[in-house]
Amino acid sequence: MTEPATDSDSPDLDSCVRIGSIVSSNSHLDYVVEIFKERDCDRPPELHEREFGQPVFIKKAIDGREHAVMGVIYDTKLVDPDQGRTGPRLAQDDQAQFTPGYIEERTTLAGVALLGTAVITDDGTITDPTHRMPRWTLEVDDTVYRCPDEVTVSFHTVDEQIQLAYLDRLVDIAGDLGAEVIVALIDRLRRMLPEDDPNQRVLDVVEQNIEWQAHERRGVV
Repeated sequence: MTEPATDSDSPDLDSCVRIGSIVSSNSHLDYVVEIFKERDCDRPPELHEREFGQPVFIKKAIDGREHAVMGVIYDTKLVDPDQGRTGPRLAQDDQAQFTPGYIEERTTLAGVALLGTAVITDDGTITDPTHRMPRWTLEVDDTVYRCPDEVTVSFHTVDEQIQLAYLDRLVDIAGDLGAEVIVALIDRLRRMLPEDDPNQRVLDVVEQNIEWQAHERRGVV
């Protein structure tokens, strides 16, 4: 089946699908996003546009230049406040509470881990990508956008080499889902690159290392 055309057909960051808005954070790198519904915007995201492992970005103006703070969806939660008032908690006592306490209606929340930043150019693409920890704090109500495939590749490419320098941070944030979200990102990048691209081998090696580390942590080796 042919997938319907989406914003991934164009690298223009001014025309991307809006996924939701930030409602809280668990840390400087870990944010909770409320997914938009039809009443929130003209074109709410479809399921495949906000799925596990979906790259996203948030626009921030810093010193007169527009930047893209890059991230990835690493978890989702369904929230029903009426049931939640008497039901079990969504997180254990030793974990950060994923659900903001002021949610008043049924909604879907997504956990977004930040991966790095890039500068947005005048033509709506990106330049100067870095996988260093973003220095800037995002704010409540900041809009989270679906990242086009071309921009995802650009963010991960430095001197024609694929890089994923954020891996350790992402594993720390995503916890038990860390290996799975990294593999999901690698699968996306693999589909975006030509089959004969030398970076395919790089992705294979990274995936093998991540899976081995995950098995080791779980005592499977």
